[in-house]
Amino acid sequence: MLFLVICGVPDQAQGQAQSQAQVAGLDLLRAELQGQVDPQSRLQDETDNPSGATQYVLPSPALPGLPEVLELNLTEAIHLALRRNREIESAYLGRVLQKFSLGKDLSKFWPNLEVSPRTDASVAGSSTKYSADGPEAERSRTEAVTAGITTSVTQKVPTGAELSFAWDNTITGIRNHNGETVSRESGLTGWSVGFRQPLLKGGGTRYNTASLVRAAMQEEDNVRALRDTLIGTINGVISDYRAMMRAKQRLELAEDSLGKARKHLEDTRVLIAAGRRASSESLQAEADLAQKELDLETARQGLDNARLNLVRRLELDSSTAIVLTEPIELQPVMPVFEDCLELALERNQSYLAAQNALELARMSLDDVLNQRRWDLDLEGAYSDGWRHRHPDPSSREDEWRVGVSLKIPLPIFGDPKYDREQPLLAARIALRRAEMTLITARENLENSVRQRVLVVESSLKQVELAKRTYELSEQTYHFSELKYQLGQMSNTNFITEQDRLRNARNSLNEAIISYQNSLTELDALLATTLDTWGIAFVAERADLEEEYLGRNVWLLDR
Repeated sequence: MLFLVICGVPDQAQGQAQSQAQVAGLDLLRAELQGQVDPQSRLQDETDNPSGATQYVLPSPALPGLPEVLELNLTEAIHLALRRNREIESAYLGRVLQKFSLGKDLSKFWPNLEVSPRTDASVAGSSTKYSADGPEAERSRTEAVTAGITTSVTQKVPTGAELSFAWDNTITGIRNHNGETVSRESGLTGWSVGFRQPLLKGGGTRYNTASLVRAAMQEEDNVRALRDTLIGTINGVISDYRAMMRAKQRLELAEDSLGKARKHLEDTRVLIAAGRRASSESLQAEADLAQKELDLETARQGLDNARLNLVRRLELDSSTAIVLTEPIELQPVMPVFEDCLELALERNQSYLAAQNALELARMSLDDVLNQRRWDLDLEGAYSDGWRHRHPDPSSREDEWRVGVSLKIPLPIFGDPKYDREQPLLAARIALRRAEMTLITARENLENSVRQRVLVVESSLKQVELAKRTYELSEQTYHFSELKYQLGQMSNTNFITEQDRLRNARNSLNEAIISYQNSLTELDALLATTLDTWGIAFVAERADLEEEYLGRNVWLLDR
C-alpha cells in the first residue's frame, strides 16, 4: 500500500501585478537553470515525478540578475532538497567507504598475488696480520651483492584450505680481496607449491563463508540506512513546507479578519450616526480592530520564521522568497492495518536489523563451537629448483612432503579453562538476547503500526468534524451579520461570532494538515516514502566513486 499525500496552501487572490512578476520571475529562473545546471551536480538516483512538476537545481551562489522569488509545490521542494542536501551527499560519500570494505570482504577467495624484488650490497674488511714494529702487513676485504625477485600466489577456498605457489630467483656475487682477488657467483631458481586443509578446527564451508554472509548483512543494513536518510530528508522538507502552509493560512485568515474588523467598525459608526447603536459600541469595535492588527503582525512574524526554516532546509539563500503553490485539500486514504503491518515487516529498518542480529548471533555461536574442536590439519608441499655455482657446476634440488598434524587442547584448570569456556557462554547469552530483542522489535513495530493507523483514522474523523463545524459557523455568522444590521445582536456577540468563524476555518486547515502529517508518519514507519513521492532509490553515486577512486573503482563491490 502506498500513500500519496498532496498538500499546500489555498489559492488566495493576489495582487495582479505581484502575480505577473512572480510568474515572469519563475519562467526566467527556470530558463536560466536549464542552461546553467552542471550535470555532475544532480543526484544520481533518477526520480519519477507523478505531478509533472519541473525538476531543477538552483545555482549556488545565485546567478546575478535572477529574481529571488521561487514558486514551489511540495513535490518540487522535495526534489530540490534531494539534489542540494549536504547530509545526503555525506551519506553517499560514506557509501563509497562501505562499498570499498565490502569489496575487500568479498575478495576473500580471490587469489592473492605478491611480487617482492630485493637487493642488497655490503663491504666488510679486516686486518689479519700485524708487524711488531711497523704497520699491518696484510688486510682483507669482502664485497657481496645480492639481487632477487620472489613471486607468490596464495588462494583460499571455501572449505578452509589454503593453496600456495612461490617462484624465487636469487643471484649472489662475492669478491674477496686477500692478497689476491677471488670471485664467486651463486644463484637459486626454484618454485614450490603447498596446501593446508583443516579437517576439524577452522574447516568447513559454513565456517569459512560466514564472513561473506556477515558482509552481505552489513551491506543490507547500510543500504537501508541510506534509504532512511533520504526518507528523513524528505520528511523534514514536508514538515517545514507544511509549517509554512500553516503560517501562510494563518496570515490570510488574519488579513481577512482585519478586513472584516474594519468593515465592522465602519458599519458600527454608521449605525451610531443613525441612532441605532450606542456610541460606546464604537470603542469595542476599535479595540477589536487593534487586536486584529496585532494578530496580523504576529502571523507575519510566524510566516517569516517558517520561510526561513524551509529555506534553511532547502539550503537556499536566506533572502530567497518562496511562494507556495499547492492548495490545502483533502484526499482521504484509509490504510488497512494488516497490509501496513506486512509492509512494515518487509521494510522497517529496526525490525530487519534485529533479524540480522539474530542470524549473526547464531553464526557467532557456530564459530565458537568450531574453535573448540581439535586442530587436525592435512598438509603437503613440493619444491623444485636449480642452484647455480661458479666455478662449481649447477645442481638440482627437489623435495616433497605430506603429513597430518594433530593438536588436542585439554584445559583442565585455571585461566586456560576460563578462556575456553567464556566465549561459549557469551555466545549462548548473546543468542538468547538477540532472540528476545527480535520479539520485542516485532511487538514494538506491530504496536507502532497499529497506533499510526488509528491516528490516521482519528485524524480523518477530526477533519470531517472540523469541516462540519466550519460549515455551521459560516451559516451562523451570516445570520449574526443580518441580526446585527437589524439591531438584534450586541456588538460583543457579533465580534465573538467573527472570531468563532475564523477559528473554525483555522481548525479545519489544521485538521487537514494533521491528517496529511499522520499519513506521512505512517509512510516513514513503513519505509514507503520514496514510493509515495515517485523517487527511484539508487544505493551509490558513480560520480563520487570516480572522483575519489579514479581508475581503482574496480576495487568496489559491483
